[in-house]
Amino acid sequence: MNKKKRTAMIVTFTLGAFLFAGTALADILDKSGYDQLKDAIKMTAQNCTENYQSFTLNMSMDMKDNGKVVMSESMITKYDVKKGAREETSQSQNSSNRTNSSYSTYNYYDEEQSIGKSSFDDNYIVTTFKDRKNQMTLDKEDNPFNQEEAKDMERILDALVGSLRDHVIVTENADGSKSMTGNLSEAQIPALINALASFQMKQQFNGNQEGITDLSSDVYVKEVRGTAEVNQEGALESILGSAIVSGVDVQGETHEISLEILFELRDINNTKVVKPDLKGKKVITQEVNENQDSHLPTPEKFVGTFKNDIIMEQDGKFVKIGERVVEITSLDKKAAQGNYREELKEGFEEYASSADIFTFEASFDNEDSNNATLEASTEDGSKMSGNMYFDGHSGRISLYLNHGTSVNNKVRDDYDFRPDFD
Repeated sequence: MNKKKRTAMIVTFTLGAFLFAGTALADILDKSGYDQLKDAIKMTAQNCTENYQSFTLNMSMDMKDNGKVVMSESMITKYDVKKGAREETSQSQNSSNRTNSSYSTYNYYDEEQSIGKSSFDDNYIVTTFKDRKNQMTLDKEDNPFNQEEAKDMERILDALVGSLRDHVIVTENADGSKSMTGNLSEAQIPALINALASFQMKQQFNGNQEGITDLSSDVYVKEVRGTAEVNQEGALESILGSAIVSGVDVQGETHEISLEILFELRDINNTKVVKPDLKGKKVITQEVNENQDSHLPTPEKFVGTFKNDIIMEQDGKFVKIGERVVEITSLDKKAAQGNYREELKEGFEEYASSADIFTFEASFDNEDSNNATLEASTEDGSKMSGNMYFDGHSGRISLYLNHGTSVNNKVRDDYDFRPDFD
């Protein structure tokens, strides 16, 4: 289960909405504070990739619509450089109007093995890396500030810093650490940022994501707040950012979409990563050899039909009411094309999801990746996005859309598809 973290929901909103909210957060700092924050972030990235022997990263996101939580995600990652080990625990909750689903994942990695489990599967997947050592901790190449893209983003942020240099409070603490706080109201947010945010919000909140409000007009950033803690060495220990976006939906109702994101670095050089004891657990084992590409998706393995059962709760028990079908029609090193449909038994047609038929193209991250970014189109022309993972060992396909698809809490979500040999 060496899957990339989906971040399906958190990715689309965070990289969209909070990109601009985060930009505004940076803009609340005066030049001195702004540079101090940038320096702290850069030092933290360098320490995590080059200097720290162990540490724990905690990241979380909560999104609310008029005070109601609609999305919540959290991830705790532990690194032990000396042992060459990493541990990840994540939880996700989607509470839209039509579905309330949650899932969790656990992954352990060291130089010889990986161990993974999700809440959708009772099995622990244990992968042994033969004839090679698996790189599972960070190194200098993982520092994003060594990449040209980060330098470009820094120049953009620098250019956006304008007249907002007096809206920050930098407190020098007695132990040599620093606290930074600031906030921007609607009137203080530059017109450029609000215009960009309005455009981005309309793209994200366009009615194509189930349970997410369709904001059609009067979209603007209402408020941005942020706090940051920097230790005595000048490294960032935590940053908490929040933003409120206001807008009007197609029915004329006003919505306030709030987003809160927390980043926390703790237990520096004191983090312990312990390999899980699988005694008494259900375990599936597999091996990966140095010169094998067997984990990669190939047309021979994945062009064809994959299915899972649509299950719901009825009269206190689970019953099968149909099947979800993924058909891969073509696949190469760059992308996979295909279609998805739901086949409901007679009498259960009302339980079809809002995205029961669509075509898709999933583009692989690179030629050595099992992970692919999905773009899909329904029969009525609606667009959707998501993620697909092709497991070359277990023969499964995992499909995640960036919105819920169930229409009733009785219908159980299942993201894994298995080959249909009938």
